[in-house]
Amino acid sequence: MKTREGYFSEKLRDIAYIEQLDKLGNMQRKVYDVIKKYGPCSTEFIAITLNCYPHQITPRVKELREMGLVYFYDIGTSPTSGKAVSLWKTTKIDPQLKLKF
Repeated sequence: MKTREGYFSEKLRDIAYIEQLDKLGNMQRKVYDVIKKYGPCSTEFIAITLNCYPHQITPRVKELREMGLVYFYDIGTSPTSGKAVSLWKTTKIDPQLKLKF
């Protein structure tokens, strides 16, 4: 496959991903950072970490899901209520293979 000179699709993809992160609101950024730092975590854990209520976190997680920055990882158990909770994780940028000629 021949590639146009100066065109690197993985570079454009990475730039688009970074630009999307730059457009996050204050609370979206905080939620994203907590999920990224602590790995798979529930909205309850995020709320405790950010010292706010879970109903403030849930819409931010939904927005991050719609942007493709966060995805459903697994079902966990809440340490406070013992009920099942959804765990969220940040998406990774998969490195593309580079061929050497």
